Amino acid sequence: MKKYLAFFLLLSVTALVYGRPQKLVIKTDKESVELRYWPLDGKQLPFYSLYSPVIVTCRQMTEIELPCNETIYKISLGKGKTSLVYAIAGAVDTVSLYRDSVYFSGHNQTYNLYLEEAEKADEYCRSYSYTRNHPLAKVQSLAIFKTIVADRKAKDEALLNKEIPVGRFMLQQQRFIDLRYKALFLKKAIALYASSDFSDDWMNEFKAMDFHFMDSISRQSGFFPKILEDYVFIKSFVLDGINPKTVDEESVNTFLFEKYCHLLSDKNLEYVAAYLLYNDIFQKRYSKDIPSLYDKYIALFPDNPYIKILLPEVAKISALYHQKPDNDKIQIVCYETEPEDFTDMMRPFAGKVVYINIWATTCSPCIQSFSNVAAMKQHFPDSKDIVLLYLSIDRDERHEKWNRMINYYNLEGYHYRVNKHTSKIIYSAFKDSKGILTIPRYVIVDKNGKIAFMNAAAKYGRGARKGYMPRGITEL
Repeated sequence: MKKYLAFFLLLSVTALVYGRPQKLVIKTDKESVELRYWPLDGKQLPFYSLYSPVIVTCRQMTEIELPCNETIYKISLGKGKTSLVYAIAGAVDTVSLYRDSVYFSGHNQTYNLYLEEAEKADEYCRSYSYTRNHPLAKVQSLAIFKTIVADRKAKDEALLNKEIPVGRFMLQQQRFIDLRYKALFLKKAIALYASSDFSDDWMNEFKAMDFHFMDSISRQSGFFPKILEDYVFIKSFVLDGINPKTVDEESVNTFLFEKYCHLLSDKNLEYVAAYLLYNDIFQKRYSKDIPSLYDKYIALFPDNPYIKILLPEVAKISALYHQKPDNDKIQIVCYETEPEDFTDMMRPFAGKVVYINIWATTCSPCIQSFSNVAAMKQHFPDSKDIVLLYLSIDRDERHEKWNRMINYYNLEGYHYRVNKHTSKIIYSAFKDSKGILTIPRYVIVDKNGKIAFMNAAAKYGRGARKGYMPRGITEL
């Protein structure tokens, strides 16, 4: 009888402990920090499942509860700064933000310090895609590549084995280390293939790799969706000999969706297919095939947990492609002859102040900025002296989407999509010292057709103030 009593007591205590949330105490030396957080559990789509923002003020301790058992959370600390924290039922941890550095203390300090180092290793692998000076950028030999990666991987594993006790967390991180460098291998292989330096030994290595596509732990890795995408591209275009030109920007989602359905099953397919749809939505690509792919997805997983996230956004895309534009205040600029220079491009607006918004349908911040136009126009309602000109740098193949988006967002004003000739004019006029044109870009042109403000610095997104005017518009 005593044995049974002890057993039930243990069950009760366990249930009590696992029913308690993780407590996270936040401190900062800043005046105010907006903190957001979400679990990296392979079940929730990143960024969409954020909890309500928490405002952390200077010299005050802010306590939040993380309602998951044994889960890694990502916390956003503002200004692009993020950190990882390990949450386990009943634990109490402190995250301190001082002088732009993050400090950990509490029950899970060892785990959180390890995650900080793991994130550095992740960044080493991620940065290959956007850093020209990456240590592996000029490596072509598979043997040299494997030697460098093996050395880094061994150091990662040594740190894990030294700092972390055997258990669920260690097993998870061991898998993450493996996927981290397999993701790097795929990026390197794609880069070599693009430069025609992809030899047979790289192909043989690819064939021999196990990417753990059916494993639930792998799904929790931030690299997992990109590994899948890169794997499909290499297998399809290199191994299977499919012509890459048969898959364009508008059909790539359908192509990947079909490949994923053959490659995955159950929860992994449910998650990755949702991620594919979500990523297009989140990046505001507004691909035409998203609604039909969503229907296929629902047919496969009618009770999936992502419906409430995806459905409202899919409905917006459907509306975009089924609209009937009828606003005569949306006007397309047509030049009788090709402009010779930027001044020539401004001749149709002689005698007027022109506020130019340089954008593209692929630019998410550009689209976010549209919400500020109405507030800005309140300062000059129906003014005949001020013109809004939207200059799109979209290529010809995105003409339909450009035309639909300016009507969908009801962008009253003048619109022009550059061609090969006028794009050179725009890039020449507004490129930076490195020859790059960053968008969104806001320019003020005076009544004489001369550039008065090269960067009007319009606010967009969450930081925009109600009624905010771009710098320079009132001076002219």
